Parts: sequence; structure tokens; C-alpha cells
Amino acid sequence: MRFFRGFVPNLSIAVNLSVLVVVYLDMRNPMMGFLDGLPFLVLIGMGVVCSVITAVLLYRDWCKHGEHKKLANQNSRKNSNNT
Repeated sequence: MRFFRGFVPNLSIAVNLSVLVVVYLDMRNPMMGFLDGLPFLVLIGMGVVCSVITAVLLYRDWCKHGEHKKLANQNSRKNSNNT
């Protein structure tokens, strides 16, 4: 699981950067049709899946370390000071 937590965010960055490169290449040379094929749709799908998995992993770590409770306590103190 430790390998998975370290690998997926890096994979997400790499896949999403490659999507940006393909979009830029298609803007420079639209005759090649980089955005028209199935490989680009697979790349977009991989980017979405990796990004969602990364978000879930980060949220689980955030909750595991109690950061959401600290943030809630800070917000409640700010609200009590403002009234």
C-alpha cells in the first residue's frame, strides 16, 4: 500500500502533463488529429482515474492525521470570536 500511495500521485502528474503536451501539439498541428483518436480518450480516462484515486488517498491521509478536526476547531473559534 505504501508503494501505491507514492506511485499514484506521480503517475497522475505524468499522465496529466502528457495530456497537456498532446493538446499543445494538436494546437500547433491540427492536421495530425492528436485529439481525435482512441488513445487520447484512454489518456484522458487514465488521468481522471489517477486524479480521483490521488484525491481519495490524500483525503484519507488528511483524516487519518486529524487535520479535519483541527480545521473545524479553528473555524469554530473564529466564528465564536466574530459574534
